[in-house]
Amino acid sequence: MSVEQMKAGDSATLSVVVQPEHFASGIVEGTPDVFSTPAMGALVEKAAAEWVAQFQGAGQITVGTQLVINHTGATPEGMTVTATVTLKETDGRRLDFEWEASDGQETVGHGTHQRFVLDRSRFEERLAAKRAQNR
Repeated sequence: MSVEQMKAGDSATLSVVVQPEHFASGIVEGTPDVFSTPAMGALVEKAAAEWVAQFQGAGQITVGTQLVINHTGATPEGMTVTATVTLKETDGRRLDFEWEASDGQETVGHGTHQRFVLDRSRFEERLAAKRAQNR
């Protein structure tokens, strides 16, 4: 497969059961024990990245470059949050998604996500050069 085979309108879903490691209270003291905005972002990124991975060529990776999160509802421990990512557009190496998340009772989030397809070896070379400059 190749990334050129992805089509606008294609979608994927990924779910997670809310556990203490997902709580907002683990990020900001005094906030509720509910599914956090960063956990929602991680779920969206993972859903998109895992779906795109099946289309990547040998030596390719994708990286997230933008994530817009509108967190619209609280989800307590034990409930399942499901994110659905839908490919809206591709432009060369850029992949633009819209997404929505639900906890089975209501929509709890929506937004956009952007990923880029990169050559893994080139990415790692640039990262190594950056590390070397930082020593």
